[in-house]
Amino acid sequence: MSTPPTPGRRGSGGTPPPSQGTLTKMPTPKTDVLSRPPSMGMKKSASTRFAEKNTQSLEKLPSFREVTPAARTDLFIRKLNQCCLLFDFADLSADTRSKEIKREALLQSVEYLFSSREAFNDQVYKSVVDMVSINLFRPLAPRSNPYGVMYDPEEDEPILEAAWPHIQIVYELFLRFIDSPDFNAGMAKNFIDQKFVTQLLELFDSEDPRERDYLKTTLHRIYGKFLQLRSFIRTSIRDVFCTFVYETGRHNGVAEILEVLGSIINGYAVPLRDEHRNFLTKVLLPLHKPKSLTLFQSQLTYCITQFVDKEPSLALTTIKSLVRMWPVGNSPKQVLFLNELEEIINVMDEIAFRECCVPLFKHITQCFRSDHFQVAERALYFWSNDHIVSLVADNVATILPMVYNVLFYNSNHHWHKSIRGLSFSSLKLFLEIDPGLYAQCAQKYREDDNSRQARAEFAKRPQPTHLDAKPKGPVAQVAPMPDGQPPVRRKSLLPVDAGTLELLSTHRSLEDVIQQSPVPYDPNSHLQGEGEIVDLNAPYSDDESDGYSDDDLEDSPRQLTPEEEEQERLKQQRYLRSR
Repeated sequence: MSTPPTPGRRGSGGTPPPSQGTLTKMPTPKTDVLSRPPSMGMKKSASTRFAEKNTQSLEKLPSFREVTPAARTDLFIRKLNQCCLLFDFADLSADTRSKEIKREALLQSVEYLFSSREAFNDQVYKSVVDMVSINLFRPLAPRSNPYGVMYDPEEDEPILEAAWPHIQIVYELFLRFIDSPDFNAGMAKNFIDQKFVTQLLELFDSEDPRERDYLKTTLHRIYGKFLQLRSFIRTSIRDVFCTFVYETGRHNGVAEILEVLGSIINGYAVPLRDEHRNFLTKVLLPLHKPKSLTLFQSQLTYCITQFVDKEPSLALTTIKSLVRMWPVGNSPKQVLFLNELEEIINVMDEIAFRECCVPLFKHITQCFRSDHFQVAERALYFWSNDHIVSLVADNVATILPMVYNVLFYNSNHHWHKSIRGLSFSSLKLFLEIDPGLYAQCAQKYREDDNSRQARAEFAKRPQPTHLDAKPKGPVAQVAPMPDGQPPVRRKSLLPVDAGTLELLSTHRSLEDVIQQSPVPYDPNSHLQGEGEIVDLNAPYSDDESDGYSDDDLEDSPRQLTPEEEEQERLKQQRYLRSR
């Protein structure tokens, strides 16, 4: 079975939508339903629509050729009532005769609608809608693959409807009924109402792509025939999309609904109503958020470009929304966004492009800088679009200073060879558009580059520390070391007082004192003055302690000479050291 052509999609092989006019007619799916055998192989699935097995059996009715033309309408209604009986296709060996009788009745009814030119009465409308509702409106199979994991439309095989041999003919019969020249929408509106449309939209979540193809054609026919249902259909589509974006995150029929919506948008009158603008900003643009964007991105792009084409002032709102929802860490999704941006720019005029060129190319410049070569390559391919180049040429004074630095850097330093070549070609394109402005941008880039290099060299120089800084204020002079003496170990590099340094330089260790003393060393002697030996191991007593006692503190006060003061100070040090 060949799939029906996509309505209003560019490059899809279907009939392109007209630029102006009313609603585009969606072609009927081409099928071989009249000649296909009932036992054609397919992937089976368990059905949730049968609570118990059907115990009734069908009796074959005469064909339309066997009765008079006056009795064909009644026979048609009888066959429709006969087709309201359901069978479980999970068990192919059960009720085979009744299944075949029902299939033949459906095929004969389709042939009758195709060849009959009789006006339909209310009973026919009621019988057709009832039969379609009973056969089509059913609970769908659960969203799970054979391994029990949640169904992923990008990875898993779809679960096909087991009862498709009958359901396909029911869809075909309903489409033939609506397309019939004798169809009267005024009489049918009593049976095809909002409840019917709501149940029809619920079936778009079916995993069977064959059913979704028939559903989009059926919904398109209903939208074109029933004017009073158009507003309700648009509202119901909005509810389906909002539920998909903000609640479930999963829906199998978004692409098919968007195809129908693309044909609907193509028929909008200009200027657009506020309802349609709100639908773009609050329903269509948020559809870029789900992870499954790849499944319906082309249909969504077509719908958005239709809005921008009809009202160019919406271009700025659309581009700002795409930039705000840009998938920073998802490179394949970034490529999809770039494809959509190019499609939007293709339908812009000069005024709309001038308003949005700054935020647009600020973001495209970031894509030029991307390390992922597919993102950078897709962004650089914008320059191969003649319409974009013509718009950029009119605004080159604004765009070239924004993109020159990145393009020049990519042409010399990008890791991928293809990006280097595309960046160099882009620079040549700008050189041809405006050589003077190109020279100014190149000169400014060289100046900025020299400044960056100078700052980098300055940063590499050793920076002075606080130890190298010159002290503020006067600094005390340090006395030179006497000749022949080793340098004094300093605990700090800070300036010290000259007197302190002199005392430290004249200090002698105990070994020097012992070696230079003329008195022989006596371990039991005590140092009584300068040059005497002190026994550091002797016990301390209150009667004597290194020539310094408590009686010395009771001496009569007398003015001491500097030499005596120094001797007194040394005595005190020896006394404290012995204690």
